[in-house]
Amino acid sequence: MLEIGAMDLGLLLSESEVAGEMALALISAPKIARFINRSPKQGAALRQRIARWGEQLGDEIRHKPVPPALEREYLAYQECRAMALGALVTRLPALQLELERGSAFAGEAHALIRQLLEQPTDSRRRLLLERWRASLVGELLTLQQAIAEAEREKLRCEIEDQLLANRTLADALDPHQVSAGGLWDLAQGHWHRRSLELVKQYARLLAKEPLLREIADLLGRSQHAKEREQSPLPPQEVRELQPVQSDEVPDDLVGLHPAGDLLRMLPSEAAMLGDADLEFEFYRRYLERRLLSYQSRGTLPRHAVVLQTPRQGGEQEQRRGPFIVCIDTSGSMGGYPEECAKALFLALLGLAMEERRPCYLMLFSTEVATLEITAETGLEQAERFLSMSFHGGTDLVPCLERALTQLDAPAFRRADVLIISDFIAQSLPHALLARMDAQRRLQTRFHAVALSRHAKRALLRVFDRSWLLDCGLRGRLLRRWQH
Repeated sequence: MLEIGAMDLGLLLSESEVAGEMALALISAPKIARFINRSPKQGAALRQRIARWGEQLGDEIRHKPVPPALEREYLAYQECRAMALGALVTRLPALQLELERGSAFAGEAHALIRQLLEQPTDSRRRLLLERWRASLVGELLTLQQAIAEAEREKLRCEIEDQLLANRTLADALDPHQVSAGGLWDLAQGHWHRRSLELVKQYARLLAKEPLLREIADLLGRSQHAKEREQSPLPPQEVRELQPVQSDEVPDDLVGLHPAGDLLRMLPSEAAMLGDADLEFEFYRRYLERRLLSYQSRGTLPRHAVVLQTPRQGGEQEQRRGPFIVCIDTSGSMGGYPEECAKALFLALLGLAMEERRPCYLMLFSTEVATLEITAETGLEQAERFLSMSFHGGTDLVPCLERALTQLDAPAFRRADVLIISDFIAQSLPHALLARMDAQRRLQTRFHAVALSRHAKRALLRVFDRSWLLDCGLRGRLLRRWQH
């Protein structure tokens, strides 16, 4: 089956123009344009994504099959183009019947074929072939346009869904707009609308329970980082060299393309100048920038002005390791404690994405399940957790053992381990406490959030820091009265 790329070369066309137009139209879409203008950093990343899509679109169009009717007409055109005048005149009656079966060129071809039969000359032959070629070019461009517009519409819907997810996540997890772009990364997955409604629900809970937001903020940023936020230095303009792909730099030969560069055209194109009948065709192709030429591509450094916040003096803070969030899914955590646990997890997930820190979710009751939550692979698990119900018994020991085993890996140095539970459980064995102390020497921090006033205080004292949020009716009424 004939592909569009092969037909392009035969007709000296290039689908890259169509792909470039589609990328420009996509960036100009109202919702996407507003996002790019409002968020320069994330807008630049989105521009790069659309540019990559435009390059891929050209390859996709090139390998799309041509419809059978158009393929048959193109092959007939190539056959007639290679014929001498006498052979072409003999072929004309059958050609006219073929074109009348569905070619857009049939009406115009009828008059041109009649003229050529009445007066068979080379000029009339060239006119027929040129007009036929123009018709094929129009049909091929229409086909490319339809394919490109369908792909553009598909990507536009996908990006606008992600913009909606980004807006929802930002309102829920970053109401003060301090995120550096992690929530845009988090929105790259395919969030279902039902899950976004759950995010809004838990965002309202975070607003109602400010302690949950405070806990997330304390876990996400160190004291040094908070001091830096309180007295930030103004951003300064910095000129940076950024590599840009350009056809003007002849680093690598990447293929053939129609162009108007006489230095890079193929010898077969220059050969037309030696034939008086083809010399006019050469000049026409040159003016239309359709001379088949070698295509080269390389990297061209260009200056760009970007805003950067200067680093403050003092010792640079070491980056924290992953978050390990262990959530008690026992039956005693059902109801309001379950909602608070999910809301706190959601706030921590936003901080993890903002700080580019891996986030591991461990669900435990009598057994332990581990999920890695990342922008690329873990959003389905996060959605599933937000939709699940809690049941079963409580056993802290297997969860902590699993977390400590995970901490033995070098990638987990300086991690933050958070246990969210009602802490109505047995005491921890001494061997487990000794392993926790060993990890503390590697700058691992252990935190606890108790969601019941019946939590065992002795159990909470083994953690570096603990918080108590009474999720019972008495505690909720008391907090409402205090506020």
